[in-house]
Amino acid sequence: MTFAEVLNWCKQQKADVRAIGRNLEIPISHKDKQLGADLPPMGKVLHWDLAIGDWSHYTSGSDMELMVAGKMTVEQFKGTLRGGG
Repeated sequence: MTFAEVLNWCKQQKADVRAIGRNLEIPISHKDKQLGADLPPMGKVLHWDLAIGDWSHYTSGSDMELMVAGKMTVEQFKGTLRGGG
């Protein structure tokens, strides 16, 4: 998964995310035209904060990768959460 793929997914889902790592926070919005310069390696991201409309939750890198790859929908992800999201 790349940051460009995440941006494309955000646009499709009308989502906003923040990549979180040690001393790292990279916001990516569905409204962004392009990514910022000097992005770190994707391996520096420890987890993601995901927001779509009024709903938000954190997600692991592996779950984010599944959603970006189209192998899991946001609704399927919500179903994995305690209380159903």
